[in-house]
Amino acid sequence: MEIYRWEGQGFRQLDPLRFEEERDFEDLLEQDPNLLMGNERICIISRQVPIGKSQKVDLLALDRQGNCIVIELKRGKASRAAIAQILEYAAAVAKFSFADLERFAGRWFQGQGREFTSLLALHSAFFGYELGGMRTSAFNRKQRMVLVSEGVDVRVLDIAEYLRRVGVDLTYISYFSYQAPDEILIATQTILGTSVIEESRATYQYTPRQFLTRESFLATLTQNQELHQVAQQFFDYVESCGAILRPRVAQIRMTIGGRWWMGSYPSKRATHFRIDAHGDFTPRHIAECRSNLADVTPKRFGVSFNIMSQAHLQYAIELFERTRNTILED
Repeated sequence: MEIYRWEGQGFRQLDPLRFEEERDFEDLLEQDPNLLMGNERICIISRQVPIGKSQKVDLLALDRQGNCIVIELKRGKASRAAIAQILEYAAAVAKFSFADLERFAGRWFQGQGREFTSLLALHSAFFGYELGGMRTSAFNRKQRMVLVSEGVDVRVLDIAEYLRRVGVDLTYISYFSYQAPDEILIATQTILGTSVIEESRATYQYTPRQFLTRESFLATLTQNQELHQVAQQFFDYVESCGAILRPRVAQIRMTIGGRWWMGSYPSKRATHFRIDAHGDFTPRHIAECRSNLADVTPKRFGVSFNIMSQAHLQYAIELFERTRNTILED
């Protein structure tokens, strides 16, 4: 499939874009999975869900009826082995209880620094019905599968068509991605057998903040030189501890010892940068934070606060050291 862009005096063919890793496409679909199902909204509840020693479901979602949707992404063309893989994943997901789904969802939401109370509350809010309108027993009665690959393999199409004829809820989606100067374009075809049953396109605006790096983080704060220097010292401290900086959509996550340690993102007005600190904080610790830091908010994963000055950073490093040592001692 070729995509052209009008540029004032003529069309220019866009260059195909190859995602370096599957997780790059996962990052986009995590934010907006509706590209996959057309007009049907689905609610992502977890990502990289473990189902074995080394096997993980790329994305796990729920539909309006509470059915689980297993989404498997392939950076290149899917092979016949991918069909066996997604069937195996669906069989494993079928064994999940409501409590299992809620646990996975809670860990994922809290790991992102997002509020999570219960899976019932999340589902009712997302699909717009009154809480209590569904019972826990209604969830995961059926498993749906979505296989997404770059391009089409005819053998996979034949298998997908056969499985649907015998009642397996498997959707095979082929996608193509293109790079424009300021955006990523994605075109998809939802395919059964050799027939295209639905086609959709989505545009993802691509800006430096989409995948936040240390460089783009600091660039956001250049208009505030004092805060820019504080942020540089913060990153220098983190890297001196041996932590790994992991770019995420609009934030940077820092891990140490294989576990989440902190997350951070800058304010657009360069007045502060926000820290999500992972760890166990007692009421006394939180009271101390409120006395020494700005806009402190207790979270399920730990505590969030703003860094606005050198004094804030000096106190925050004491917190970071305590949580870092706790992680490394475990």
